[in-house]
Amino acid sequence: MKIKNLPSIICLLLFQTIWSQQLLPDSLTQKPVEEKIAFLQQEGQKHNNIDSSNVYFNEALKLAKTCDCDSLYFRSVEYISDTYYSQGNYKKAIAFIEPFLAQAKESNSTISLFRIHTHLAKNLMLSEQHDEALKHYESALEFSKKIQNKIYLADAYNNLGDMYNTTGLHKNAKKYLLLALEVYNSINAPETEKLYTYKNLMQAIENPEDIEEYAKKALNSLHKSEPKEQASFYLYEGDAYLSKNEELLTPKHYKKSLQAFNKAITIADSLNLDIYKNFGLIGKGSVLLNLNRTSDAIAALENAKQLPQTIPQNEFYLLRKLAVAYERNNNYKKAFITSKEMFTLQDSISHYQSKEKFAEFDAKFNLAEKDKEIALQELEIAKQRNARNKWIFSSIGTLLLGLFIILWLITKQKRKKTLVQMKLEKEQEINQLRTKFLGNIAHEIRTPLTLVSGNLNLALENLDNTTKAKKNLQVALDNTKKITDDANEILELLKFEGHKMTLNKTAVPLRTSLERIVFSFHSMAQIKAVEISYNSNIANTIFVNTDIGKIEKIINNLLSNAIKYAPSNSKIIVNDVFNTDTLSVSVTDFGEGIKYDEQKKIFERFYQSENASKVGGIGIGLALSKEFSELLNGNLTVDSKPGQGSTFALKIPMQTTENNIENVTKPTSLIPQQFPNHNNSSIKEHILIVEDNPQMATYLKELLEDIYHCDVAFNGEEALNLLKTQTYSLITSDIMMPKIDGFELREKINTIEKHKYTPFIFISAKTLEIDKIKGFSLGIADYIVKPFNKNELIARIKNLLKNKASRIKWQLENTNQLSTTESSDQKLLRKIETYIVENLDNDDFKIKELADYVGYSQRQLARIMKQYTGMSPVKFILEIRLQKAFTFLQNKTFFTLSEVRFAVGISSSAYFNKKFKERFGIAPADLI
Repeated sequence: MKIKNLPSIICLLLFQTIWSQQLLPDSLTQKPVEEKIAFLQQEGQKHNNIDSSNVYFNEALKLAKTCDCDSLYFRSVEYISDTYYSQGNYKKAIAFIEPFLAQAKESNSTISLFRIHTHLAKNLMLSEQHDEALKHYESALEFSKKIQNKIYLADAYNNLGDMYNTTGLHKNAKKYLLLALEVYNSINAPETEKLYTYKNLMQAIENPEDIEEYAKKALNSLHKSEPKEQASFYLYEGDAYLSKNEELLTPKHYKKSLQAFNKAITIADSLNLDIYKNFGLIGKGSVLLNLNRTSDAIAALENAKQLPQTIPQNEFYLLRKLAVAYERNNNYKKAFITSKEMFTLQDSISHYQSKEKFAEFDAKFNLAEKDKEIALQELEIAKQRNARNKWIFSSIGTLLLGLFIILWLITKQKRKKTLVQMKLEKEQEINQLRTKFLGNIAHEIRTPLTLVSGNLNLALENLDNTTKAKKNLQVALDNTKKITDDANEILELLKFEGHKMTLNKTAVPLRTSLERIVFSFHSMAQIKAVEISYNSNIANTIFVNTDIGKIEKIINNLLSNAIKYAPSNSKIIVNDVFNTDTLSVSVTDFGEGIKYDEQKKIFERFYQSENASKVGGIGIGLALSKEFSELLNGNLTVDSKPGQGSTFALKIPMQTTENNIENVTKPTSLIPQQFPNHNNSSIKEHILIVEDNPQMATYLKELLEDIYHCDVAFNGEEALNLLKTQTYSLITSDIMMPKIDGFELREKINTIEKHKYTPFIFISAKTLEIDKIKGFSLGIADYIVKPFNKNELIARIKNLLKNKASRIKWQLENTNQLSTTESSDQKLLRKIETYIVENLDNDDFKIKELADYVGYSQRQLARIMKQYTGMSPVKFILEIRLQKAFTFLQNKTFFTLSEVRFAVGISSSAYFNKKFKERFGIAPADLI
């Protein structure tokens, strides 16, 4: 039978034979096997190269199997496990040592069982298998109590302390570490034995002030001749400060931590200990970030990144800190690239188990390569006694080098592809943000423009009524200011990006200024029936030197948001306190609240929470407020619970100054009046207005209340509550509203039998066709885009109510002809509408042709259309022609009215103008 790969097998056997001869010197050839094992273990400990050490330990393990020497056998097992531990390959260490636990139990060696349990626990702990690790540490503790040497008991307590430190249970850690100290003191152990305990106690104690005490003790127990231990100690000391509660840390503590890390880095650099240097640089970067020395932090973290990363979890922490540093330094490109690296690494860590077999093969391959290199070194020391073996290893090296070059070229090409992909994704992200931002601006400007133009027209109509005209002009001015404020917010954001924002500090009376800001929202709160409760402990005599303009912008943003999200008939609480040169202002509403995972994101530029996306906004108000607060050396935070509301807290340090204003006037009370109700006619048609903007709701009610009986709801939820007890002839609604938006409201109304046929109009700033299509697919009767003409709105409402009345009248007069097949008739109506649109430009389109197409007589067709639309077929065709004409004119599809007329199949100019004006309240020429 032919043996496959015979040459490779022969080479491997030859290599092993030569290698075994080279590991042991000739002087030990005739010595007992115990001496040979001890020599191999000692040689393995001397090597700094982990793979070289592992070769000696494996050879020692093989020899230990041939003799009755359990202690040497299990010691070799521990040394091999430690090599994997040093590489950060904890799972491999666990897999290697677990089989030997059963052997240790069979040997009944208490010390061996203690050591095996300890090694397993140590690797399980770093693999984040904390429950299993704790079980093994507790087993090790039980075995240590059976050993006469109390050093093992102290080690067991130390290990448990380290375990609880790792899991964050510092009180438990401190208990076991103090027990370890008691054991050491009871046997008068030297200070050097206590080093590990002191280092762990630095982590376990809660108060950072106590770190220095244990640091001094640990430093005194160090051997000056052991610089590696000194580097380890300084890493522990630096990390001990970082592990404490941030609220307890002061700049003094961070500086001590920084000094410790710098010492560790210096020692590690002199010893070429890359892993120690890596830990030190990461720690240093973290401290510098906490000290707001962002550029220095970046330098330290980038230096750490240049070093070999042997522990994936440590590399992940490094990339996370570096991404934060880049972001703080406004280097968003590098922050994005680093974040991508971090998530890629996280993915590789989470998929580790699925790649274990490949990793095992790769490890064996790398081990063979390292073994070859070690063999070459040993053969050179022996003056290469065998030329043939040298040739074999050189050939293998050449082959591996070729493979390495090929792999390097492939990896380089992949990196190039990845960089191009990342640049493309970043550009696409920027384009999406730009499009969303511009869309938000276009949307936000339409509502105030409607209120400006509408109230100016009302002011002209109310010239004889000075009170009403002034009210209309004030609303127009308020919304002009709203547009100006939105534009200023964008400009101020650009100033921040260009680092051109400055403070304009002046001496101001603090309480008077804050009251003026809060009371300016009185009228807006009144409209929505929201009470603003204002509480202050600030004396009228306190004057401060600050930039009151920026503080006003922050509080304005918080209050406008609170009113926007607060339900009607609720309360907003504003508290301000001035203590020890610090102003604290809190604004609390009882609206929907903010989800926990969104509470940090809401202060990011252009971010909009799930609730905010329903009510609009351009996504920079809170971001700008946050940056203003930081410019004033203060802070702005949020505390929110979904379903209960939100509290925004502003804290700003400021210095008092000399009084220069006297007799501060106290503003009036903030108790809101009820929303004005003009239900002065029971004969009028009953209309429900659903609009979340209080001023817009007031404007719509003012337009319609002389003709119709109007009720107002500020969101879909309030509208549904009113529909439970009221019946309306028509409903108008905005789309973007809190709690339940316009689309959701329409969907819910469709499920309510007595309201689903009520004419429904969307009055919205959303202009996209997709929104209009969605609305009409839900069964709305009309869609009006802000800003709109007053006469257009009134004309559209009159036509819808007229059609509704006609439909109801026909149904009452023809009860015996009513169809019971509602769903099929609705499908028929859609089929009819589609066919009419297809023949829209045909001015000779006849009712008979339509009836023939759907397979009904003209009389049956008229009956169905009257029942569901209130219109005859002729009027229905005209309605579709006029609606299409309005869309063409609004979208500027054609240049002239003639083109529009012919496109919708109406040849007479006079007839077209007359019917268009009747239907929409404005002449078609007004839309050109």
